[in-house]
Amino acid sequence: MQTPPLESWIKMLTLAGAAVAFVWGGYQFVSNQRSQAETRRIEATRPFLDRQLKLYTEATQAAATLATASSKDDIALARQRFWSLYWGELALVEDKHVEAAMVQLGRALEQGKLGIEVQALSLNLAHACRDSLAESWGVQQWRNPHQ
Repeated sequence: MQTPPLESWIKMLTLAGAAVAFVWGGYQFVSNQRSQAETRRIEATRPFLDRQLKLYTEATQAAATLATASSKDDIALARQRFWSLYWGELALVEDKHVEAAMVQLGRALEQGKLGIEVQALSLNLAHACRDSLAESWGVQQWRNPHQ
């Protein structure tokens, strides 16, 4: 048997190198396109996520004040902000768990409940907001580690 001449080996290696370079270039292109799409998705959702964080924070602050304040003025302001969020802005960004927690707290307030029950419902709302934010932002470490 005769071994192929050096020129044939060089041609095969050149062809193989070109094929590898082509495949690698295609992989890099697809990877770059995915990265750019993810960046665009994040930028498009950023205003929503920022608004959600702000409103969840306001809702949990109002609930915490309702659960812990002793001043009638503080309670009145917190109650007003809670209902404003309940009937308006929060509905733009809340998920079903936050909605359910708001409804439970709203019912307790309508029934004139105070103290430990409102405190428990306030914590329930805060936990629902935290879990919703973890889901929205894609940061699972924010979730309750005790679940």
